[in-house]
Amino acid sequence: MAHRSRLSTILIDVPGGEAPAATAEVAPGEVRFVEGHGSGTPLGDAIEVAALHEVYAGAAPAESTALGSVKTNIGHLDAAAGIAGLIKTVLAVRHGVIPPNLHFTRPHPEIDLTAGPFYVPTKARDWPDGARRVAGVSAFGLGGTNAHVVVEQPPPAEPADPPGEGPWLLPVSARTPAALRAALTRQRTHLAGAAPALSDVAATLALGRRAFAHRAAVVAADLPAALSALDVLLDTDARIAGDGGPLRETAADWVAGRDVDWHELHPDGTVRRTGLPTYPFQRRRHWIDPVQKGPR
Repeated sequence: MAHRSRLSTILIDVPGGEAPAATAEVAPGEVRFVEGHGSGTPLGDAIEVAALHEVYAGAAPAESTALGSVKTNIGHLDAAAGIAGLIKTVLAVRHGVIPPNLHFTRPHPEIDLTAGPFYVPTKARDWPDGARRVAGVSAFGLGGTNAHVVVEQPPPAEPADPPGEGPWLLPVSARTPAALRAALTRQRTHLAGAAPALSDVAATLALGRRAFAHRAAVVAADLPAALSALDVLLDTDARIAGDGGPLRETAADWVAGRDVDWHELHPDGTVRRTGLPTYPFQRRRHWIDPVQKGPR
């Protein structure tokens, strides 16, 4: 779980209620980054910052809490504006980096940043030291619905029981041959760099990925063997590589399109997921021909 962030609370449209940090049992002084809605209007931004000051003023020293908005990077996404800010904040908490804002030189005269602990970062910074990383996300709906989410770093992962001995079956699939090759390449690069536990990789690929028509599989007892098997798949037309034995027969059945009972290979209570590359979507561009002027 070390690669994930946890949503501590979601407080939606509660006038006069507890501050989100209090509802989440988080002291406002722990929050070191607030992702503002940042509508870009003098009135809206001034009201938002004033409301934040009511919660955070006096909770932390001046210029100790970063204040930003993803709209400085990607513009206003209308109905998707809130989720864009949440995604940005989760990534910031995960990586321990305070993200910068583009095009900021000074606050609007109606906004008094000195009344609270906020500053607007224009360069990426390391997250300040603390017991845990905590951030807040504000979002305002056009219909008047306000939401604030507190995102915190997850607790340390509890040590898992040692997995049984391998080999392990690593299934990979995609919608097209090109996407399958891209998926294999991404898996190979990830395993070589991150060096995760192969048992975790096998369980995540088996239980956490949808199976598509174009398939390949690796059977390996350790990470070096898995990397060598992936090289075979990438250098040849083979779709199965690695150790022999019953597990390779299972791999052959799956590659041929038959179903496999993954829960039998990864029983409940023995599974530990890990972060792996996502699906390599194949980009396609669809251009609209410009309107031709003049007689046709």
